[in-house]
Amino acid sequence: MGGACLSAARGRYQQQESLVGHGQRAASAGESRAQTESALTKNPFTGQDSARILRLKQVAAIVGLGKSSIYRKVQEKTFPAPIKLGSARASGWISTEVFEWIDDQIRRSRKG
Repeated sequence: MGGACLSAARGRYQQQESLVGHGQRAASAGESRAQTESALTKNPFTGQDSARILRLKQVAAIVGLGKSSIYRKVQEKTFPAPIKLGSARASGWISTEVFEWIDDQIRRSRKG
């Protein structure tokens, strides 16, 4: 994924953060922002964007969908599937796949 797409994704995430209201959602979104920002760093060895693992709360905050909607879209194969993180219960999403999905949604909405 190119640097321009990643910058656009960062901008969208920051814009979403400014739109989040008060209350529990704002607190959890604020906590996940720092974690998500660290997911958008460059690999110091290659200079390319590094893929990071995002947990469900982070993905929900980034894409603006609820947990049920995310899992429904995964079942419909219209959203990237999570990967297992060692245990039977823990899973996460690859950050680059999530941001590519966001870019695809933008492209589709602008075509029609």
